[in-house]
Amino acid sequence: MLLYILKSSAILAILLLFYKVFLERENMHTFKRFYLLGTLLALCIIPFLTFVEYVEIPTVTPLMEQSTVHSLDVPSTLQEEMITDYIPAFFWSIYVMGIIVFGFKFFKNLSQIIQRIRKNPKLRINRITNVLLRDRIIPHTFFNYIFLNKHKFEAKEIPSEVLLHEETHAKQKHSLDVLLIEFIQVLFWFNPFIYTLKKLIKLNHEFLADREVLRKGVKPSKYQNILLEFSSNSFQPQLANAINYSSTRLTVFGKTFSFGLSAVGQVKKRFTVMKTQTSKKSIVLRSLLILPLFALLLFGFSEKKLVEIPSPVEITIPVTEQVTAVKTIEIRITKKGEILVQNKLLTSLDDLKSQLQKINTNLTKEQRENIVRVIIMPEAEPPMKLLKEIEAILIDYGVATIDVIGPEKFSNSKQQIKVQGGATKEQIEEYNALAKKYNAQPINERIIKKKELERLEYIYNIMTEKQKKKAVPFPECPPPPPPPTAPKTVEGKISATSPQPPIAPKISQGTVSNVTPVSPQAPKIANALMSNLPPNAPVVMKGELSDIPPPPPPKSPMEHVVEMARKDALFYYEGKKISSEKAIAILKKDKKINIRTKHKGLKKPVVELSTKPFIIKK
Repeated sequence: MLLYILKSSAILAILLLFYKVFLERENMHTFKRFYLLGTLLALCIIPFLTFVEYVEIPTVTPLMEQSTVHSLDVPSTLQEEMITDYIPAFFWSIYVMGIIVFGFKFFKNLSQIIQRIRKNPKLRINRITNVLLRDRIIPHTFFNYIFLNKHKFEAKEIPSEVLLHEETHAKQKHSLDVLLIEFIQVLFWFNPFIYTLKKLIKLNHEFLADREVLRKGVKPSKYQNILLEFSSNSFQPQLANAINYSSTRLTVFGKTFSFGLSAVGQVKKRFTVMKTQTSKKSIVLRSLLILPLFALLLFGFSEKKLVEIPSPVEITIPVTEQVTAVKTIEIRITKKGEILVQNKLLTSLDDLKSQLQKINTNLTKEQRENIVRVIIMPEAEPPMKLLKEIEAILIDYGVATIDVIGPEKFSNSKQQIKVQGGATKEQIEEYNALAKKYNAQPINERIIKKKELERLEYIYNIMTEKQKKKAVPFPECPPPPPPPTAPKTVEGKISATSPQPPIAPKISQGTVSNVTPVSPQAPKIANALMSNLPPNAPVVMKGELSDIPPPPPPKSPMEHVVEMARKDALFYYEGKKISSEKAIAILKKDKKINIRTKHKGLKKPVVELSTKPFIIKK
């Protein structure tokens, strides 16, 4: 809205400046009338115009399969505070109040004119209706109605030149222009240039009426004297055209403000324009100047939008370029030291470079450094010098990784060599996302997945020192839990390894046993033996000091809600679904809110908030 106000104000200011400099004092009043009306349309329409440019994007068949970028779901930071900006609402309220005030004033003036037409006698002459009033007013016009003082009209004290002047206003429908500018003023009441435009439109109406009077053969000197006689500040409705139009008046809370020339100053300007004779050449030149002016306004104050559309033309790629990329290159080293590349035997190490140049000819070195993997498989332990020479040739060729897979008898049978000069931009972004994710978790609650930990270590190890300084710190892994202490066997207690007591003999049904049941003694455990039974819980006697740590405190409601938000839980308040941010804001406002969380049988946890206690149904 602010941008529209600024644009419309700038357009109006530029067009009014052009009018004041090139058009106002020229005798081309009909053209000026439509120029001023066009100014009204320009300030309302140009800021809303949008020029759309469609750009065709040709469809190109890709040469290779692009490397996949894994997107990571990084939890967004929950908004802690909800700040409401009341400034736009404040200005909108002022704007609406202005529309109400000026709109009321507009309809009040319109109703007053309609009431005068209804309540006073009327005299129709041709298409013009004279409304005769008892009030002492100067002649003024509203559409086809001319308002005159009844006494002066019947006594024929009103000059015929004045009546001809008012008839011109009625015939040329000047009241339409006045109604339009008054309505625009209601919407743009805050713009001071609107009042200047209103003054210029009404003044140009007087130029048009003066020209018609002089064309009827009235002497300019006589007509000028009549204008001076009527140059007073008598009552005149704002929605009417009057012969003594002088200024634009604004009445607010009973106080009247005037914009523009006084009555005498306005009459002097009309005298000057009456005497001005504008040549046809000047009229044409001044009219043509408007074209580049409006073009500049359209270009400078309208919106531009670029829309991309797929091109119907398909760009075909030659068959020779449609080569499938080889992502894995195998190099074998035999026990005799022979080198095979993709199962092709090389005569010497010097042939390795030329053989590699025949592979992935459609890829650049930068592309190979992102996707090509080399596996070196020696049949025996290779000389380190040979591996270094092969590695140097591969780095010059451009590969992402080199995996050395040796025989099983070597302790480190698989070794990966990073060959790229630091991590790529995509890898750094992936590392930063993972590191931020785990650094945001408390160290004692941090659980890092093995796959993601290996990915973090992999990217971190290939970073340069400069990249490591700029990257997010490596998340610290929580220490492993201490191993459980071996249980000790206490004398007089049963161990899990002690022999089982003998099984009682079976008695057939219906027979009486005379065997006296004997309770088996618990086996004794020697002092030297260790029992694997878990020890009893430690007992702290009253008055003794204990080194047993207290139990961890329960999570606060806020911590619980934040944890549920990270788990993408669904939140409800009084039975209505809300966002996690709204739930946190409610909990901050009312810490006594009741919370209930459901997990069982649900894909996502459900957290319910309510000011009323929850009833558990049995």
